[in-house]
Amino acid sequence: MALAITDDHRTLAEVARSALSGQRAAARALLDSPDEALPAIWKELAALGWLGLAVPEEYGGEGAGLPELAVVLEELGRVVAPGPFLPTVLASAVLAEAGTPELRASLLPGLADGSRIGAVGLGGSVTHDGTTASGDAGLVLGGGLAEMFLLVAGDDVVVVDAVTRSVPDALLDRTRRGALITLENSPVLGVLPGGAAVTRRLTRVLAAAEAAGIATACLETSVAYVKERKQFGRTVGTFQAVKHKAADLLVDAEIAVAAAWDASRAPAGTPDAELAAAVAAARSVPGAVRAAETMIQLHGGVGFTWEHDAHLYLRRAITLAAVVAQTGDAERDVAALVRERVTRAPDLDLPPEAESHRAAAREFVASIEGKDAAARRAALVQAGYLVPHWPAPWGRDASATEQLVIEQEFRGVDLPSLGITAWNIQTIMQHGTPEQHERWIRDALLGVTEWCQLFSEPGAGSDAAAISTRGVRVDGGWRVTGQKVWTTRAHESDWGFATVRTDSSGAKHAGITMMAIDLRAEGVDVRPLRELTGDALFNEVFLDDVFVPDADVVGEVGQGWRVARATLGNERVSIGGGGAGTLPFRAKDLLPLAAASPDPHVAEKEVGALIAEDLAKRLLLLRQAARAVGGTEPGPEGNLNKLFSSEHSQRVTSLAVRLAGTAAVAGGNELVMRCYLWARCITIAGGTSEIARNQVAERLLGLPRDPLVS
Repeated sequence: MALAITDDHRTLAEVARSALSGQRAAARALLDSPDEALPAIWKELAALGWLGLAVPEEYGGEGAGLPELAVVLEELGRVVAPGPFLPTVLASAVLAEAGTPELRASLLPGLADGSRIGAVGLGGSVTHDGTTASGDAGLVLGGGLAEMFLLVAGDDVVVVDAVTRSVPDALLDRTRRGALITLENSPVLGVLPGGAAVTRRLTRVLAAAEAAGIATACLETSVAYVKERKQFGRTVGTFQAVKHKAADLLVDAEIAVAAAWDASRAPAGTPDAELAAAVAAARSVPGAVRAAETMIQLHGGVGFTWEHDAHLYLRRAITLAAVVAQTGDAERDVAALVRERVTRAPDLDLPPEAESHRAAAREFVASIEGKDAAARRAALVQAGYLVPHWPAPWGRDASATEQLVIEQEFRGVDLPSLGITAWNIQTIMQHGTPEQHERWIRDALLGVTEWCQLFSEPGAGSDAAAISTRGVRVDGGWRVTGQKVWTTRAHESDWGFATVRTDSSGAKHAGITMMAIDLRAEGVDVRPLRELTGDALFNEVFLDDVFVPDADVVGEVGQGWRVARATLGNERVSIGGGGAGTLPFRAKDLLPLAAASPDPHVAEKEVGALIAEDLAKRLLLLRQAARAVGGTEPGPEGNLNKLFSSEHSQRVTSLAVRLAGTAAVAGGNELVMRCYLWARCITIAGGTSEIARNQVAERLLGLPRDPLVS
């Protein structure tokens, strides 16, 4: 739950966290102080080289870059550190990218060593003639202490040091004071022609990094509190409503981190850097505001007190959001860039062995060109490329690096989807016998057989262990009787992977056995269920004294819950990765509907927000891949992605229906309406969002289980 993924970045974050200890108390001391001075730690920050992280070495900086600066800014955000660090490093980053050689040489050394305090103004109405500048620059973050200002003036940026400033008494964030800046024929130290666009992008990037730190700190503080605070005789973290807020807070924090992480890595001066920055402004900064608001709510009355630090984070986040708003409408910028076909598909830095994997993958892709679907599928299975992460002989036992290379090289290749079959046969591969492997896996990979999941029952939905389907031991196997429901594609499947209760003497999770059931066997009755879409994708499956031979029991008798959990885990990873449950259109495909709406500006903003959400969602998986390539412990991204993705799909289809208007309900846009209706099931299938929130809170955040149901 941090920007830092690589070893170097994690070390930098640890050093920063140690150095910044006590800064939250220093920030609090400024709340009632009439004056603001440089924080006592300022010289130490300069000595550590952090003010010059994004400044080239030739100008006295560290020559690192925005990714390293973002790591430090995140740590500053965690403690609401006082002082003009963000305004100063923003000024130096703008000068380093857009300044003339003369301006860089004269100004960057002082900004890097802390002897010069900078600030950047994006609002107001400043004009210039190349020699002097006049006008209102609006509220400038850090303007209370700044000695040099970079102010947006039309498409340009002017550099001035002679200004009239006024620090409002009613500033919301008094830990880093802004100032109202005006100019009247002020001498211009220099002009950055066309520098306004660079300034807006860098403001979004660096503000997002600080916002990520705010969101993460609010999450950590809130979780620690609800684990300890007691009401009604138990800790409040046991209550489902609290767990759900904590889970949503984790999602907000992780999305904020992911968007800020990507924005800091995007190559400067490219359209996709503009897109990444706009996504960060749309997701990271509002995410910090929501996190601070949620922190207050989860703390109850104490969170509303002056003495608690919650309001420090809220003040900082709201002020940061107001400053970033001066860069323009981030959501509309996202929409406009995507409409112009700008994409952001960041790749990771891969180790040298990636090239040998790449050569092999390219050779294979070339070998299947021109083959029909069946021959192509057979070749994929034979070479292990259909399920490369599986062990041989079905897969390639591919490392994270090889998997990423395969994904890159197979773009554009029409790959068959295994869907639900994959979840089941992967579990059979993990828990089945060699004979079962031989009987079932290859045929499933080749598409000869299809599998469904016989888990849910009328009385066992999210509570998947509460099954009543029973198996009675007979000579050579079991007689199984019961009813399964909501079984996807059972009417088109050959086999069902079923949870069966074979022992009722113990706890409900004990005494369950996993069985593979031949759906053509005597006593199996598959009845399609017509859903609200009018289709029949789901089914009821009635099992009436069905004989299941011992050879079709997967895993040990009575130990089926462990096998079932493996299948559920495979399912949720697959859905989260964008396999099952995906829509035939994405948020960006709503742009034509937005353009045709009665208020296209508002509609475009709404679509842009969902595009930003979609891009940020994909960054969760990218960060998961980055951890895997780096050999580090997995983060929470994969566990969150199913929850976030399913609700995102519903938001996309809901907006699509609203934008389509009467065409959606009168048959004029049947695709939109069908997808809207179908999307109602996405937050139910594979585990409801409500149960998923409980699991996120308990398994990822460590909140206690409800003692009434434990």
